[in-house]
Amino acid sequence: MATAVAAAPTPSPSPAPPADACAVNGHTDLLATINRPTIGFSACAVKPHEFLGEIGYSNQSGQAGVVQYPQGFLRYGLEQGLEVDIIGPAYEIQRPGAAGFLDPGVGAKWEFAQGRGGTAAIDFLYTAPLGAAAFTTGTPTQTLNIDYSTSLSSRFGVGTTLGVEHTQGFTTLLPSMVLTDQYNSRTQLYGEAYAQTKTGPDGGSLFGLDGGVQYLLTPQLEIDVEAGRTVTDLSRNHYYGFGFGVRL
Repeated sequence: MATAVAAAPTPSPSPAPPADACAVNGHTDLLATINRPTIGFSACAVKPHEFLGEIGYSNQSGQAGVVQYPQGFLRYGLEQGLEVDIIGPAYEIQRPGAAGFLDPGVGAKWEFAQGRGGTAAIDFLYTAPLGAAAFTTGTPTQTLNIDYSTSLSSRFGVGTTLGVEHTQGFTTLLPSMVLTDQYNSRTQLYGEAYAQTKTGPDGGSLFGLDGGVQYLLTPQLEIDVEAGRTVTDLSRNHYYGFGFGVRL
């Protein structure tokens, strides 16, 4: 008489860990990590032992005419989820006449969470009053950002930054929100809205909109163009700019 042997139950496979939203083939994903648009910050830290240089040019017109370049922001990944930054160099030309370097500084990013719900990080930035006499704030500036980003679909994503900046004896909030559209593996479109609750010791506020496109020439080199509009209680200005990011 044959004896039936019950098959051993097959264990359920463990769910696959979520893909790293900040990496491509183990390296820093430039489209996800570069701080574009201009105001908000990416929630992604540079991958360990990789360098990311962000360089840009902007030309502002309206009631205030200002050109800035190279708008340097240099980033290095110390370990997983942790990077250190150098702010600058940045040179500004005001129309008419005055020109000089802006205050340089240092910073760091801690990417403290990443999963199916999104990516979150904290930035700390510090600039010292070492710029040219007409362009320095005259006092240190400290900024703390909380960054969050998540995917809405395989193509669309949303990100937000809440910044708190202290300088010249006053504190201001810098909220921003961006919607991204990764049109294909090399091209990303974005639109951003942002604000500033206080633009100086005597008050004033700011609201701005910008948008642009990023394109990967290679996995190590990104180029981008951007245009925007800012409105304060004293002036209305528009600007355009371009830049690139390089990963080493």
